[in-house]
Amino acid sequence: MNSPSTKPAQQTLQTVERALSFLEYVAAAEAAPTVQQVSAGLGLNITTCYHLMRTLLARGYLERRADATLRLGAGVGTLFRAYQLGFNVNDKLASIVGELAGTTAETSFLSTLDDRNVILKVLVEGSQPLRVSGLYVGLTGNEPHRASGKAVLAHADATLRDEIIARNMTGMAPTAQRRFRAALLRELKDVQERGWAVDIDSSPGITAMGSPFFKPDGSIVGAVGIVAPTSRFTEAQDKLVGTVRAASDKATETLALAP
Repeated sequence: MNSPSTKPAQQTLQTVERALSFLEYVAAAEAAPTVQQVSAGLGLNITTCYHLMRTLLARGYLERRADATLRLGAGVGTLFRAYQLGFNVNDKLASIVGELAGTTAETSFLSTLDDRNVILKVLVEGSQPLRVSGLYVGLTGNEPHRASGKAVLAHADATLRDEIIARNMTGMAPTAQRRFRAALLRELKDVQERGWAVDIDSSPGITAMGSPFFKPDGSIVGAVGIVAPTSRFTEAQDKLVGTVRAASDKATETLALAP
């Protein structure tokens, strides 16, 4: 079997790649940029950028303000809504996340194991003045480091667990891979025994905690959890852990009652 590194690169269309890069640049910019700023930021010819801009404007993926700055258009919202609908998360499960956010006042989430990835499906922002940012529906990858990923891996079958771990060790030296895997397996055993996983300071000053929920047959579905500033999580850890575990138990019960 050929390794991924020996497979030929797939051919792509440069014009499409440039249009997507243009759109991504506008989306990521802290302040709405002008076409000149996008041109400079991407290192693309200004004439090319004007062509890209006009195309994206015509399709509704960009809007141009009176001051010539650019922002995402309604077409992006249409795509995002369709993207969200594709997840098909049970409304009752989504309501559990809302209740969790209301009870803890912390940003709360639900992630599920979907197509061999742990994907964030529901996200409800907390009401605390200082909230965690950077999360979004559709977030996936990096499972051995994310609280939701570890909560799922601790209960996944060994083949799937090993596959997910292996693809997250790409680029590591063999010795580093062995150490990482051994440490992670020890942590996953602890997660399985205590019923919850934690990710402390992978993002500086931020702690995430996730607890698994299951199908009636006992197989893993995903994890429910919260994300909070580490200082606030540490102060109220016992209470927060108990509340999150109650939410994940409720998710398991909800699936058991589903027709």
